[in-house]
Amino acid sequence: MEIGIAKPLPFAMAPSTLQCRRNGAPGARSPWVRPRLPNDRCRRSLLQGGSPMEVTVRGLTLDYGGVTAVHRLHLDVAAGESIVLLGQSGCGKTSTMRCIAGLEEPSDGTITIGERTVFDARAGVAIPAHHRNVGMVFQSYAVWPHRTVVENVAFPLRMAKTPKAEARKAALEVLGLVGMAHLADRGASKLSGGQMQRVALARSMAMRPAVLLLDEPLSNLDARLRDDLRIELRRIQVEHQLTSIYVTHDQTEALALADRIAIMQGGRITQLSTPAELYSRPASASIASFLGVTNVFPVAAAEGDAVRLAESGVALRTAGHAATADAVACIRPEAVRVVEPGAAGPNVLAGRVRALSYQGFTTRLSISVDERLRLDSVVPSATVADLAIGSPTTVAIDPIDVRVLPPEVAEPEADAGPAERSAAA
Repeated sequence: MEIGIAKPLPFAMAPSTLQCRRNGAPGARSPWVRPRLPNDRCRRSLLQGGSPMEVTVRGLTLDYGGVTAVHRLHLDVAAGESIVLLGQSGCGKTSTMRCIAGLEEPSDGTITIGERTVFDARAGVAIPAHHRNVGMVFQSYAVWPHRTVVENVAFPLRMAKTPKAEARKAALEVLGLVGMAHLADRGASKLSGGQMQRVALARSMAMRPAVLLLDEPLSNLDARLRDDLRIELRRIQVEHQLTSIYVTHDQTEALALADRIAIMQGGRITQLSTPAELYSRPASASIASFLGVTNVFPVAAAEGDAVRLAESGVALRTAGHAATADAVACIRPEAVRVVEPGAAGPNVLAGRVRALSYQGFTTRLSISVDERLRLDSVVPSATVADLAIGSPTTVAIDPIDVRVLPPEVAEPEADAGPAERSAAA
């Protein structure tokens, strides 16, 4: 883990007027001008007196040579809100975060934190990372092993020339928030991985950042510790109303930590929804598949309120979802229920268990309905204790659980903002 402030801060103007502009014509690649703050009091007012602020991103584009990592991205994060950028490797989520932090210079677009524009490509404004008042937490802990816990947390405060006693007091307070105050004077080299992660989080919060940015900070921890720290992170974020942007490829992590989740694909946001809405109403088959929907079947034709699957020819009733060209039927494994043989109702299918995986409270089944249709089902283990590989079984699917979706989210108009994209989704 690492934070955004890790070196002496060569501050510029007063907080309300801090700007860095290029010399010369717009777009010129000349050095940045950084005037100085008049005194340390102004320096501390910018970083220690901050409160959660909204983040606004408009038309963000980041090119690496001939490769576009982020493409005309729009995003609004409310003050005190937790947004999770979720997507596969290479989708642009970390690049987006690095642009907001000031660690990458975008090719186009604007970024505003609070009322202050920290990047505007056309106006030539690009405030350096250590002037943006953002806290950053990365995958690696970046904890100094030769320092104590409290010295690690107080480090950015000391770099901002906060008096030693005041810095220690502030560090102890934030260590209390993450449950590490009792280890304040322990050497960092004697900490476990989870404890180091808490220290790095405390260090990122010590400067009271306007925005907290977290780039897969739990990925190096074991499963049980990840679960515990998810709860802790969410508690801290909600109790202290921290504006946070969290990057992950872990769907469970995203659902647990977000007020809203932004699905990123191909350098753009294709769906921005609450966790519950995203889980129940994915905007496309590719999003549904990424979120763990394993029953994904191309549709051959629509027949009233039913769809006929292309490969197997099986007809499934739906809740009136209109099928379009290239439509795909998506069914969550949890929606495929094991029922008694001969059960009545729509979408009742007889099959045979081809694979079975016991997972504690639940069991995952692979059920072959015929040679061309296999369904994944996740059911409570107690309800299928008598099943084995090769056992005949019957499953049922509620029509409302058969979601008919386009394969991908359509590319938005060039100048479309969040409202237009939400309507399209």
